[in-house]
Amino acid sequence: MNHIEQFEVSGSHHQVGLAIGRRFGAQIHRLFDNYDFLQERLLPFHRGPAGRGFYHSFLQLHRARFAGYVAELEGLAQGAERPFEEIFLVNLRGECAGLMASERQNKDARENGGQGCTDCLVLTPDAALVGHNEDGTPAALGNMFIVRAQVGDAAPFTALCYPGFLPGNAFGFNAAGVLHTIDAVSPRQVRVGLGRHFLARSLLDAGALVDAIKRVTAPGRAAGFTYNVGSVAERRVVSVEMSPDWHHVHEVRGCHLHTNHYLNLVGVEQEIGPSSRARLARAQALCQEAPPGDATQVLAVLGDQADRDYPIYRNATLPDRGATLCSALFDLDARQLRIYAGHPLREPGRCVTLDIGD
Repeated sequence: MNHIEQFEVSGSHHQVGLAIGRRFGAQIHRLFDNYDFLQERLLPFHRGPAGRGFYHSFLQLHRARFAGYVAELEGLAQGAERPFEEIFLVNLRGECAGLMASERQNKDARENGGQGCTDCLVLTPDAALVGHNEDGTPAALGNMFIVRAQVGDAAPFTALCYPGFLPGNAFGFNAAGVLHTIDAVSPRQVRVGLGRHFLARSLLDAGALVDAIKRVTAPGRAAGFTYNVGSVAERRVVSVEMSPDWHHVHEVRGCHLHTNHYLNLVGVEQEIGPSSRARLARAQALCQEAPPGDATQVLAVLGDQADRDYPIYRNATLPDRGATLCSALFDLDARQLRIYAGHPLREPGRCVTLDIGD
């Protein structure tokens, strides 16, 4: 990804989705056609009776609770000329993976291989930083883009987007100065409920930190996620771990690290992949040796590749199937977001800098 394209759009939920679908239709087709989990697992499951039943239950629920976001996906599908069913399913990939695993009684049905993201959060008197590696399927390399959107009367937002996904399923911020990153987790209990990506999309409409926490901990959740949320105006960062029934809000003081399993939400049965364990252990070792206190030190943690099998900065080399698609650094004091399309220290020139509103 030599360049991250930025796209400005405004209008209703459907109009915004339609414009994004038309502009990035080629990227949507390229990602979906090469997304093994969609083609080999998700669509075959969807064609069976259990999958169809889950699909209709999810769709009915989300039309009732998040009608605007469903309209965005309908516009996206129309603009890209891609079946809406595929678009909707991909935005529920984690929920469907958990339900598939439950149906098969087989944890290998989960999408653990592609899950990722490492966060290094720092809040001290001298620094307020949110560092994030956006990890995922190698099929997304070179296909992501930045959307600056004004949807109806809501506050404008800016988000890095996967083709075919709702904005918010990576990281972003809005004009109220509320920002977020996300980390996938895999609770074994998954049910029909509010999708994690829809909750992430709702963060882009949050007016303050307390509003953001309320949104992602809304009752009736389907699966699990970790939302790392910050407020420029309040100079606060929290890490919210949630499962279908429980949640934990961790107020960041000093340095806080997170990968892809629960750290503070105890008692939740979960799947923990070897990459998540290794990345967390390596990041903890680095931060114990020299606690990061500035942007360069946070980026050094995100760029670490000392563990050849399961590096923090991932390169889709077996046994690790995930890739670091880009790295991000929110600086709350400078009111800026920097997005690195390449390695954050070796390729600093491949960087987009965005101003965060407040």
